[in-house]
This record gives sequence, C-alpha cells and structure tokens, in this order.
Amino acid sequence: MKMFQSIATMCFVLCCVYTFPLLGQTDTKGQKAPELKYSLRVDFKENIYASYIMDEKTVVNRMYRDSIGKQYQRKVQYNFTQSPESPKADGLPLVTNIDSMKYAFMDGPTQLLYDSQNPKAATVNTEFPDAISNMALLNHQFVLVYSPQTEVANVRGVDQPGDIEWLRNYIIKEGQDALDTAQRFTWLNALKDEQAAWIGDVSKELIAGKMVISPDSVWKRAIRLRLDGIDFTDTVEVRVTSYSKGEYVIEAISKALTPITTDDARFFGVPAPVPIQKGSGQGTIMMEMNSSGWVKKVSLKYKANVSAQYKREQFTQEITTEATWNLLGRYKWN
Repeated sequence: MKMFQSIATMCFVLCCVYTFPLLGQTDTKGQKAPELKYSLRVDFKENIYASYIMDEKTVVNRMYRDSIGKQYQRKVQYNFTQSPESPKADGLPLVTNIDSMKYAFMDGPTQLLYDSQNPKAATVNTEFPDAISNMALLNHQFVLVYSPQTEVANVRGVDQPGDIEWLRNYIIKEGQDALDTAQRFTWLNALKDEQAAWIGDVSKELIAGKMVISPDSVWKRAIRLRLDGIDFTDTVEVRVTSYSKGEYVIEAISKALTPITTDDARFFGVPAPVPIQKGSGQGTIMMEMNSSGWVKKVSLKYKANVSAQYKREQFTQEITTEATWNLLGRYKWN
C-alpha cells in the first residue's frame, strides 16, 4: 500500500455552516431573510487515515485521615493513527493503533521515564502498576465502534494476533498463574473499553449524530472520562462559541462529574484495588474544527476528587488533569 500526501478536501469529522430559508428577520421587500444554521456531524471516510498526538498531564494530591499527604504527577504522550472501515451491523468501526508513546512519573525526587522509541533509556520497570495502566494498549490495535449518535458503543479487536482482544484473553487465561490478583486487575483495567475510548475518541461524543442547530443553541450530551485510571460520567452542556474564517470552536461545560462507584480502582501506592466511595468534579472541553470538517484540536481541563478506603485507612484524592489532542495529518491509503 502507498500513502499519498495529506488532503484537505476529505472529511474526517464534518462541521459545516449552511444557510436555510427559515423564519428570520424581514427585509425591505417584505421577504423573510434566511436564518443562519450550523450543520454538525461526525463523518468518517473509508481509506482516509488521521494521525493524532495526545498529551496528558495529571497531578494527584492525596490526604489521609491523619493529615499525612502524598503528591505525584504523570505525563503521557501518545501518537496514534485511525482509519474507518465500512459500517457494520453493530456500528461504524474506527481502527486505532497507538504507534508510540512517552511516559514520565514523578513522585517527589523520583522520576520514572519511558520512551517506546528509545526503550534502552527507560528508568521505569515495565511491571510498575502505574506504567502498566498507561502502556498496556501500546501497539495492540483496537476498534472503536460508533453508534449513529456518534457514541462509542463498543470496543473490540481487529481479529488478528496481538490486538486488544488477544491481549485480554492472554491475561485472563495465562495470567491465572503468572499474575497475582492485583496485577491481573491492573492489566485488565488498562485494557477496558474506557481506556481505549479515553485515548482514541477524539470527538468525545459531543456531537449527536447529524445535527442542524442555530448559532446560539445549547445541547446536552452524556460523556465518559477516565482520570487517573478512574472512570467518571457527566452530562455536559455543549455549544458553538465562535466561527471565524473557516474555524469553529465548540465548548462543553461539565458541572457534575461523578465517579462510577460500582467499579474498583487501583491507586498508586495502595497494595490492592479498592472501591470508590464517592466523588465529584467539574471541567471543560474545547474542540476546534475547520470548515472542511476536521477536528484540529481538543483541549480538556478537569478537577475531580474521590474518597476511598484501604482496610482501615480512609483517604481522599484530588485529581487535576489537562489533556490535548492535536491533528498531525490526514492521508489517503490505497
């Protein structure tokens, strides 16, 4: 196969402005002037590849009942490519592969580093639980299956050895003897649908299928986020904040972020997974698109807190996460 030069005329995520002859102001001749409308939809084209880079920085402050605190931070960078296939019965498949990554974990003066393109220089043991949580999907292809409402309805493999399903099955079967309970949990949690969607779902489910809206419209969307390995949900308020010279900005406001308490979580320095007792959070998502329809950049800023307990030790954790997704290029593949 040969990769051709990037083309700007094909659409990966389509967001265009249309003018419709709907009710508006009346002109001097008594005719109703057309009203401006935005037509928004996520549109994946076969044989068009997109390349993205994701940067994430998370700072965590933990406080125990005896007022002893702990702080650590993590920086992760992923380079990944995506290519849609023709729609199937279960939805539209978007094949995703994380091609390379960089990882840095800081705990006081300790710095643990990893670069997949220079593994010999790594200072982190790849069995380190936090590293597993963020590296598990590297070069293990997965498919984000989108519903007609542009929601990630399912995550599956590509029916090839080494894909996400293959690795999940390997951990479940072979890990019975090779891994203890905490290690097996860490691996499987890092391979969940939520982790794949956190990295690969660039549009963050903000567009509800095909939408025709007024410039001042506000709509609500249910979203899922993974912050510090913990899964959260919220219903955000979304609107188009600006359009200028072919550039669109979409903003989503999150006011009631809530952790999923039915799932256990693995905390750095805590020997075993524990349930989340409660939590809350808020934040914003900004999405930049151009008039040809491509998502150029997504910026996310969130602050959340959760409470949990290991044995008799109660603690709270404040999580601050900033993440960006930037489009590097678009390519046609024959």
